[in-house]
Amino acid sequence: MMRFKNKRQDNGEEKSKYNAKKTILKPDGKIHKVSVSELKEMKLRGLPEGAIVFDSELEARFYRDELKPRIEKGLIQVEMQPKFTLLEKFEVKNDKQHIKHQAITYTPDFKVTRLATGKVTLIDVKGAEDQKFPIKRKLFDSKFPELAPLVVMKHCVKFGGWITIEEYTKQKREEKKIKKDA
Repeated sequence: MMRFKNKRQDNGEEKSKYNAKKTILKPDGKIHKVSVSELKEMKLRGLPEGAIVFDSELEARFYRDELKPRIEKGLIQVEMQPKFTLLEKFEVKNDKQHIKHQAITYTPDFKVTRLATGKVTLIDVKGAEDQKFPIKRKLFDSKFPELAPLVVMKHCVKFGGWITIEEYTKQKREEKKIKKDA
């Protein structure tokens, strides 16, 4: 059995890899959440012109709020979900075993290139980090030292909107310390 095999809900509807709905960003800036099966039907009929499909609502909101205005001004170019191989596939063979290991890959949400300087920034948008993310992040930084470190963004209204995960962690610590001292 595959570890992240698509599962069916009780109503027979498919769930995506992480049990989240897909999100469509329409040209007018409206965000529409759809199930995987609804998305398949929409693709068969044809998505609205200029609509973009995202894996999560957070990704769509980050694109709409932060990236799209800068794209429209001609400041940046954005590539969606570029794929990086962190460890190539390999086989282990000995007298008793023959084990095949799949490649380990990492796909950030956005590759942003500043058109004036050519500087590349890789951005991942997260609500929360899963267990394997810190390991993949370290592998990524180790394998691709020529690239700037990965930027992980989080949306938190109380801290002013879109902030890096490091800034979020720092502010949460400060908030906790203030509560403890009070």
